[in-house]
Amino acid sequence: MSDERLLQLAQQLEWLGCEAGFYGAKAGGSAAETFLERQREVLATAEKIERELKGAVRFNLSTLVGVDYGPLEETFDSITDLLAAVEDIKQSAVFSAQELPSKVRRFSRMVESYGSAAIPAGV
Repeated sequence: MSDERLLQLAQQLEWLGCEAGFYGAKAGGSAAETFLERQREVLATAEKIERELKGAVRFNLSTLVGVDYGPLEETFDSITDLLAAVEDIKQSAVFSAQELPSKVRRFSRMVESYGSAAIPAGV
């Protein structure tokens, strides 16, 4: 898993989540159709992120986000936090679209902060 790939997926999720929240708040036929499409895209992107995170744990512990230079326990905590946030986003996509924009923005910030934590000082 590369930090760039995860960041790209997080940004995509943020965009889709904000759109889903926007269309979920609107009433009307075309807005409802667009919301359902964005909802499916949010869920698909969240699944991709989960696969990336789980694949990193399974195959290459040295490239985990945010912990290339930290203790193993912190690595697992970071991955657990990210996976929990993705699950929360998936639940919001299905049950409470109005919460999606804030949750996907928070997730993007989490990915950015974990990614920057993986870079040692002075690099």
